[in-house]
Amino acid sequence: MKKACLFFAFLLIFPSLFFAQNDLSDEEVIQWARKEIDTLCSNTFAGRGYIADGHTLAAEYIAHRFRDSGLKPVVQAREDYQYTQVFPLTINLVKNATLTIGKEALVPGEDFIANRLSGAGSISGRIADLGYALETPAVSLTGKIALFRDGWPEDIATDKEKQQQHKDLANSAERIGMLLSYHPAAIIVVQKKLTAGFAREQYPLPVLEVKEDALPAKLRSGKIMVEAAVTQLYSQNVMGLVEGKKYKDRVVIVCAHYDHLGKLGNAVFTGANDNASGTSLLLSMAEYFASPAHQPDYSMLFIAFGGEETGLIGSAFYVNSQPVFPLDKTRFVLNLDLMGNGVDGIMAVGGVDFPDEFDRLVAINEAENAVPKVRSRKNAPNSDHYFFLEKGVPGFFIYTLGGPPHYHDVYDNPSTIALSKYAEVRRLLIRFLSEME
Repeated sequence: MKKACLFFAFLLIFPSLFFAQNDLSDEEVIQWARKEIDTLCSNTFAGRGYIADGHTLAAEYIAHRFRDSGLKPVVQAREDYQYTQVFPLTINLVKNATLTIGKEALVPGEDFIANRLSGAGSISGRIADLGYALETPAVSLTGKIALFRDGWPEDIATDKEKQQQHKDLANSAERIGMLLSYHPAAIIVVQKKLTAGFAREQYPLPVLEVKEDALPAKLRSGKIMVEAAVTQLYSQNVMGLVEGKKYKDRVVIVCAHYDHLGKLGNAVFTGANDNASGTSLLLSMAEYFASPAHQPDYSMLFIAFGGEETGLIGSAFYVNSQPVFPLDKTRFVLNLDLMGNGVDGIMAVGGVDFPDEFDRLVAINEAENAVPKVRSRKNAPNSDHYFFLEKGVPGFFIYTLGGPPHYHDVYDNPSTIALSKYAEVRRLLIRFLSEME
């Protein structure tokens, strides 16, 4: 109850930071976006993941923003309508992890993370350093912590023939699978970069990933604790409608996923670029088109998808189970993800599949002089557009190019995204949607 009261007090305070999206200068757009991204990345939402109910609190916040912008709820709930569409998901939920090597306690998020498939356990034992684990272990691993390095050693890294000889152990997942049969107590994978994620199942033992430059020099013994369990829970999509002037029964969908990776112990994965940036642009465009001065010809359904980071679960549920509008009445889908940069332009996933729409986007970009380049790719299962396009619905997944390489790590925070072309991309996409035929 205390958490809910604090959250709603938060809602009363923060709307005063926002202002109408009608005719903003680029500077005002950036100012607005910064405040929205800071809000979505705040401790209130705990990384918008599944610890401390962050995903639900974030969904409630977005639903309030839709309501305050004048969007209509469209999800039927008994005799009423609501903004949230609830769906089930299964996740290997890693709540906490600690790692000590020798006498050095490593820092979660910065020095190490739990592998997305990590099992639970509390282990103390000797470390068996297996190099790159490309050969059968020469020592018994029973009861020990097996440690290996991801990637290739120097003599193999530039030799395709040698890589082919080890093709069955080309990646860390295959090496972990091989080591499991030797019954270690736990596994440590040494990585050049830590990239967190979710899974829906788990290994029978703890598996941690350690950043290479955080690895202590002496690797004699270690202590590992992982709290994890495969968990079934419910999350939600959040959606609101702006009715069209001419085509009320046909819809353009604008979407962005709001969920992220949550927490690991005290480490928070705030997900500023992925995808507070896209969610902020979704909210900005929703408010813009909800204004009577900018009412679109087509109805517009704005969807903040949940469960994207767990395998596109929210968008799959919408497309395959409960589409609010029939897919054959869905004119276009515009998915916004990774909107934090743009110095090198934007990518339109699906642009190859729908060349007429892509050519129009390119022409508008040239007229607006918005971004340096508009590139295209075929449809791919890398965000929430995927299932729509697989069903034949035209659409693009737009993401910005350039900027820092922080992705699925604790450094993807508001201070590391430049919003280099955020205002220009917003203007480009608003015109693209406004001129939809």
